[in-house]
Order: sequence, then structure tokens, then C-alpha cells
Amino acid sequence: MTATAQELSALIAAGRMSVAAMEKDPHAPTEALELLRSVLADYDRALARLHEQGGRMSRPPQDSS
Repeated sequence: MTATAQELSALIAAGRMSVAAMEKDPHAPTEALELLRSVLADYDRALARLHEQGGRMSRPPQDSS
């Protein structure tokens, strides 16, 4: 998937809004809610790692031989 930062931001925001709505709905499918929470948690962990690295993706060391 290719997405701009703005598109990804909109998708994540929509996911968070969906979780909030599903948490209030007693008929919301539990599996769907758990899956969406998992996807958002993965995104949050990846974002935290990116911030820990100063906003840059880490690259493997270059072989100098």
C-alpha cells in the first residue's frame, strides 16, 4: 500500500473513531474490535520506535569490505 502522510493520518483517525464507537455498541463484533485495537497498537508501537530514532528509519550497517 502506498499512502501519503495525510492519508495515513486520516485512516488512523478513522480507526480510532471506530474503536470509540464500537466500545459503546453492545452489538459490535468482539473480534473486529480486538483486531482494530491490535492494528492501532501496532501503529502506535511503530510510531514510538520512529520517535526514539530521532524521526529516521534505522538502516543496517554497510559492509565496508
